[in-house]
Amino acid sequence: MMGRPPASGAPVFRFFPQEVQEMEKFLEDGKGAVPPRDTISSLAEKFSAAPERAGKILVQWKQVWTWFQNRRHAQKAKGTKVPGNTAPSPRDDSGAKRVVTNSAAVPSGRNVLVASEMEFEAKSARDGAWYDVASFVTHRMFESGDPEVRVRFAGFGAEEDEWVNVKKCVRQRSLPCEASECVVMLSGDLVLCFQEGKEQALYFDAHVLDAQRRRHDARGCRCRFLVRYDHDQSEV
Repeated sequence: MMGRPPASGAPVFRFFPQEVQEMEKFLEDGKGAVPPRDTISSLAEKFSAAPERAGKILVQWKQVWTWFQNRRHAQKAKGTKVPGNTAPSPRDDSGAKRVVTNSAAVPSGRNVLVASEMEFEAKSARDGAWYDVASFVTHRMFESGDPEVRVRFAGFGAEEDEWVNVKKCVRQRSLPCEASECVVMLSGDLVLCFQEGKEQALYFDAHVLDAQRRRHDARGCRCRFLVRYDHDQSEV
């Protein structure tokens, strides 16, 4: 199961610097590709057995997988400027954001099984979070006229495939943004926002409530944004 977000106020999980360095080495050696499931599971077991964590908390493979996904998106954001999008680049921090693109129709009929140049994300019914889509396995149409597709989420196996409503739960993949583009983020904007908890860290839809504009420095954007998550109405 993909899990559900922790209760509000739960301790936030963080990787130790040495763990981050080791994962970054895997990304470098793999030329930016996310490692396979067995490698990610091995890393989670290794981190859990470290003296700093032994007997305290187990590192879940999904936490390691999420880190790789976010770092990959952050690297992509640095390499490609996306005009008009305003959220900071995703990173291993609470509150990291990706701008939600307009909903895009999934190819219908036989084309739904064919890889497209357009990348998609889908909302899981299991936890309400959005995940990148690796492929559309098959499709079906109900008498009501609502199409559904069976999606395979990036980084997950066939056992995690889900049937999702095309109109409500599939859209073009949200775009990571550069910190320099924060100036046009306005109250009411919809963003795909990273929410961290003790057991997991996932992307959920959120709306911007307020922004505190601050002067940028050598570290980049220092502005602060107040957002409300749509799934649990929590504010960060």
